[in-house]
Amino acid sequence: MSKRPTTKPFSKKIDGNAAAARPRATPLYLALCLAMFNSARAAEGETLVARADPTLLAFNTGFLQGEGRPADLSAVLSSGNSVPPGTYRVEVQVNGNLVGRRDVDFHQEGGNGKVRPCLTAQMLQDFGVNLTAITPPLDINSQACLDLPQLMDQAAVDFDSGRLQLNLSIPQAFLSRAARGYVDPALWDEGVTAGYVNYQFSGNYGHSRFGSDSSSYYVGLQNGVNIGRWRLRNESALTGSNSGQTRFKSNRTLVQRDVDAIKGQLTLGEQYSDATLFDSVRFRGVQVTSDDAMLPDSERGYAPVIRGQAATNAVVEVRQSGYVLYRANVPPGPFQLTDIFPSGSNGDLEITVIEADGRKHVTHQAFSSLPLMLRKGRLKYSFVAGKYDGDQNASPNLVSGSLVYGLTDNSTVAGGFQASRDFQAANVGVGTNTPVGALSVDITQSSSRAQGKRDTGQSVRILYAKTFTRTNTNFTLAAYRYSTSGYRTFNDHVNDLGSTGVLSGRSRSRIDLTTSQDLGGVERKYGSVYLNVSQQTYWNQPGSSRSVSVGYGNNWKQLSYNLSLSQTKDTRFGGSGNNTQVMLTMSIPLGGKLRSPRAYTNVSNDSNGGTNIQSGVSGYVSDNTSYAMQAGYTSRGRGATGGASLTHDADAGQLSVNVNVGRDYQSTSVGATGAVVVHRGGVNVSRTVGDTFALMKMEGVKGADVRTDGGTPVGRNGYAVVTYAQPYRLNALRPDTHNLGADVELEDTIKQVVPRRGAIVQATFKGYSGQRVQFTLEQAGGKPVPFGASVEDAQTGKQLGIADPSGKAFVLLNQEQGTLAVKWKEGQCQAPYAVPKAEAGRNYQRQTLRCR
Repeated sequence: MSKRPTTKPFSKKIDGNAAAARPRATPLYLALCLAMFNSARAAEGETLVARADPTLLAFNTGFLQGEGRPADLSAVLSSGNSVPPGTYRVEVQVNGNLVGRRDVDFHQEGGNGKVRPCLTAQMLQDFGVNLTAITPPLDINSQACLDLPQLMDQAAVDFDSGRLQLNLSIPQAFLSRAARGYVDPALWDEGVTAGYVNYQFSGNYGHSRFGSDSSSYYVGLQNGVNIGRWRLRNESALTGSNSGQTRFKSNRTLVQRDVDAIKGQLTLGEQYSDATLFDSVRFRGVQVTSDDAMLPDSERGYAPVIRGQAATNAVVEVRQSGYVLYRANVPPGPFQLTDIFPSGSNGDLEITVIEADGRKHVTHQAFSSLPLMLRKGRLKYSFVAGKYDGDQNASPNLVSGSLVYGLTDNSTVAGGFQASRDFQAANVGVGTNTPVGALSVDITQSSSRAQGKRDTGQSVRILYAKTFTRTNTNFTLAAYRYSTSGYRTFNDHVNDLGSTGVLSGRSRSRIDLTTSQDLGGVERKYGSVYLNVSQQTYWNQPGSSRSVSVGYGNNWKQLSYNLSLSQTKDTRFGGSGNNTQVMLTMSIPLGGKLRSPRAYTNVSNDSNGGTNIQSGVSGYVSDNTSYAMQAGYTSRGRGATGGASLTHDADAGQLSVNVNVGRDYQSTSVGATGAVVVHRGGVNVSRTVGDTFALMKMEGVKGADVRTDGGTPVGRNGYAVVTYAQPYRLNALRPDTHNLGADVELEDTIKQVVPRRGAIVQATFKGYSGQRVQFTLEQAGGKPVPFGASVEDAQTGKQLGIADPSGKAFVLLNQEQGTLAVKWKEGQCQAPYAVPKAEAGRNYQRQTLRCR
């Protein structure tokens, strides 16, 4: 048997030195692929061979043939960088993440004109590289230019001269752990000058057989104006009804800006004091507070989750300190509100569910600070100076401050004070991490004088939070506070100053608990249960107040069911506010598709409203429009009921309408939410925006169907609103180009922005419109142009494409007629062209051109 000849793997030789070359064909292979797809850019060649010695670079391309002739790949392999040596302001990205914008020197190496960036050890450390992970470790003070691929295996450097973007690919093992999540403050963007209005409209009309017609409306407004780093914010509400006059009430108005030097926020105006150590106080004045979001890997603020049940198409109102924070229409069944942002850091939330027939169900939920825990070396602070701003007749001045410091890895200390003319309070506390959770204890001493009487006392507070991973038990908050009879909060003191002889309730003890439990492991095969409890006793009033809500939910095959119990009990006033409600909700899909309609049944019993049974069906009319229809029966003489609702999610906001009928009443409600954004580029309407959001500007793509990745279309002014952005963090903005069409090309398909808190940042995407044409390019004698020939615009010199083996080039033209310049190693020629207007439904045209 003859022995088959052995074939050695492909290897490239660099100037005859085989030992200096690794057996990698990647650069040439990629160059070939780029040519075959007719979309190569000349600058790509430097990237593909960046790790080769620039003085020894040589590829034998003789084995590549096009139409029987050697290919000319000089346009791909010999392009080099398109910038001369010098200093350039570049955008630096590490592994695709923006890490800085800075001046970088570009030096020329060797005699072949290659230009490379000069990266020093200090720069690499600034970019997040762990210098000690490199062998040998680098000297931070050295100014030597470093070769990144030689320092770290698999590292690469790529400079995009067109975008002035320096891209570094660095293996994760060489990155500093502390640098993860860190964003250079130099990248924090204050945004553009702009303003916005978030609106929330709700209108209700009801007719009762036993009384006159009733109508009411509510318009909640969140207004903002940004000028430089200063941000003006206002929260207000307009309400009216047929039984009373129209009323406009401003919840708060303030101006705010970042203070980088102290990693904090400066706020002037109507606001709430920090409640880390003391109860939050509404005041008018100045406040300086730390901002955790400015720090890397910091924990974000706590926001409550509000759960409840609605028997019909209902309206849910959430109040804090008498101010309406949130109002929305909800369908029958359980609801969960996660986008509530209280104005202060504590204070009960009052949740009112207004049913379609006018019944009201009121519950309370505690909203308090989490345990006093900070990372080692972290400092959290707050300082306040102003005048009390409330409904009381008295408005004393107030100065307050608090400090919380992470002393060790597992312990935190805290202290603070409050001072007014007749009121002083001091607080000290300590927090610790234990094997069973985070626990903190703090004590407050107060002294107050009102109505000629001085009172002193103490209050002790214990806070606890823990997630038990093994049992999937989450104690979001467990709190207990006990106060002596002489203890006064600042709010109590103000009440005493304005007292007319009627004593208000002063807290004696209070327990708050918010917990949830998944049953059956991570998969929750036995469902989940939640419990919210709040109970309070008082010194100068007999009795107590209590609010309890508990619920259980699970699935059985395709059937989903939830059982809930809520109880509000207040024994101070003869039990007039007591109420207990039990509800069972079941739903099942009517089909196997993702958006199949669902049938549901709600059965509830209310101690004040009797038994209510509702059955119905909900589903989607279209991708953006949903519906719900139900019919039921209510006891206590109300009889049969029915209703329907329709909700439409538009690009400009959300619209909803509800209709409910019964034997004794008919009611209708309409709702609308959205935002109006005003900026230098014009006016855009959108869905509700967050306090921090972005504008996406599209240039050169007028008339194209471009949307944000959230689905918002670009307006006629070329702008689209990206409704939410995370402050002090990298936010990637991506236009959705699925419907862009073949006649439009974007320079970039992603931009990274780092907005400051409250900023309205702008990212500009440049595009080019034209016609796609596949040219078959022939030389004067009729032969195809060589494989790899560069195709350029003869007037501007812009490269449009590269010829494939058969002489074809796929290009995007921005004019209907012109001249192509075709260049290859041995020669060049020019080919005039004139293309007709594109036919509808055709992505590109074909045309044969002969060079001359």
